Amino acid sequence: MLRIQQQASLSVLLKESVPLKQIHVDARLRSFAADVTLTQVFQNDESVPIEAVYCYVSELDLLHCDEKPTIRFVIPTTIAPRYSPAERGIASPGGTQANYVQSAPYTIKFDCQVDKLDQHVACISSPSHPIMVDFNDEDFFLVTLSKQDTQLDRDIIIDIELSKTRTNTIVAIEKSALMVSFMPNEEDCQRGSNNAMNEFLFVIDCSGSMKDDNKIGLARKAMLLFLKGLPVKCHFNIIRFGSNFLPLFGDQVTREYNEMNTSQAEALIQGMEADLGGTELLEPLRWLKKNHPPVGCVRQVFLLTDGEVSNVDQVINLCHEMASSTRIFSFGLGHSASTL
Repeated sequence: MLRIQQQASLSVLLKESVPLKQIHVDARLRSFAADVTLTQVFQNDESVPIEAVYCYVSELDLLHCDEKPTIRFVIPTTIAPRYSPAERGIASPGGTQANYVQSAPYTIKFDCQVDKLDQHVACISSPSHPIMVDFNDEDFFLVTLSKQDTQLDRDIIIDIELSKTRTNTIVAIEKSALMVSFMPNEEDCQRGSNNAMNEFLFVIDCSGSMKDDNKIGLARKAMLLFLKGLPVKCHFNIIRFGSNFLPLFGDQVTREYNEMNTSQAEALIQGMEADLGGTELLEPLRWLKKNHPPVGCVRQVFLLTDGEVSNVDQVINLCHEMASSTRIFSFGLGHSASTL
C-alpha cells in the first residue's frame, strides 16, 4: 500500500491508506537495453484529494553474466527493511512515515518482449517464477508469467542465454538513438587477468537481516565457489561485517592464496553465521580505502549482501573515491535484496 499522512484542520494527524489495485509491467528488451513501462493503479476512497510523493527506491538493473553467457533482466517488486547506521535500527522507506507490510492483496501482470537478435537467443528462463514464452512473432519472443495471480513476494528475474555462435558486436537502432555494444573476447580477458597481479577481497554481510538460509546459506555456497576459482599466485582476504567488521587475516590486508590460507578460509566459511548485528557497510569499505593496494596490483572487491542499508549515497560516494584502484562487484542475496 501507498500510505499517506495528512494534517487535519484540528491539527490531528490522520493516517490514511490508498490501496494499490493493480500493477502492470510492460517491457521490451533490445540486447543490453531495456524499455520498461510500469503502470500502478491506486484508488483513493477518502472524501478529500490527497497529494502524494512517490519515491522510487532503486533503478532497474540489466546485467550481463559472462559465464553462460546470459543477459539477466530484473524487476524489483519488494522493498526490504533498511538498516540505518545513524539510528542503529530500521528506517522508514524513502524517509517517509510509512510502515512496512509483510503481504499485499494485489498481484502483478507482466509482459516482456525480447528481441530475437538475429536468432542468437538460445534459451529464455526465470529462476524466480514459472514463465511462458510465445515464439509466434518473427521479431521478438513474448514472455509472460504462467500464474495469473502472482504475488509480489520476490523480484522478477528473466535470464536470456545467448548462443555460442553469437556476434560480439550488437547494434540497436531507433528513430532518435543508436546503441552499439562491443564485447571483449573471453579468452583475451582471461589471459589479461592471469598476467596481472590480483588481489581479491570478499566482503560478506553477516548482519541479523541475513539470517534466512537463502541469504547466509547462499553466501556460504558462493564463497566456497569463489575460493576454489581463485587464480594461482593471487592474494585474498575475507571480511565479515555487521555492527563491526572482522577480517580473516587481521595482520595483513591480504595473504597469498596457498593451501594453508585456503584451509583457514574454508573453516571460516563453513561456520559463518548472521550474528554480527546491524548492517554497518561503510566501515569495512573505509578500511579498504585506508589500506590501498600495492602499486601495479589489481584489487577486486566482491560484496555479498542483502543490501537493506539507508546510507546508500555515502556507500556509493566512497566506492567512487576508490574507483581508480579498486573494482567493486555487488551480489544481492535473497528474494528481496535491495540495490545499492
